[in-house]
Amino acid sequence: MDNGPDNTTADTKGSAAGQSGWRQKAGNLWQRLRLRRREPWNWLAQNFFAAFLPPGLLFHSWPLCALSLIGFAASCRSLPLPPMEHTGAKWLVPHIERLIGLESAWLAAPMTPRKKRQLWFLGIGAPLTAIMLWRQDLGPIGLAIAAFALWRVRRKNIEQGIDP
Repeated sequence: MDNGPDNTTADTKGSAAGQSGWRQKAGNLWQRLRLRRREPWNWLAQNFFAAFLPPGLLFHSWPLCALSLIGFAASCRSLPLPPMEHTGAKWLVPHIERLIGLESAWLAAPMTPRKKRQLWFLGIGAPLTAIMLWRQDLGPIGLAIAAFALWRVRRKNIEQGIDP
């Protein structure tokens, strides 16, 4: 089965050439999603729908979990809405743009030990939090929030010169 002058066949899907095509498509998709995340309407809708996931897990509500995931996925697409500055939500624009800027700056920052630590905490903490919410075990979540609050207070005290 000859497909052209280079004698390649249609069975190259498992080869390195086929995989690099998929990797390129995945990279293009990832890049497009990152650019959409920088649009104010998309950013607002994604965070709005993501906020439904914890209550859905806590209350074992499959419809709420599905609404969260489907809404988040839908808000990754291009939203044909007027610019936020021309709507009643224009008061949100400075806040959303500031948060988008912080998120973009974090993503663009080089991989430092601090950023690696943050990624590890996110990678381990998000699934553990989801499991704890699903099991309705709020004790460890409360302890983690309290430990985080104490750690921030300690850090602020050190910055202000107070000996911990």
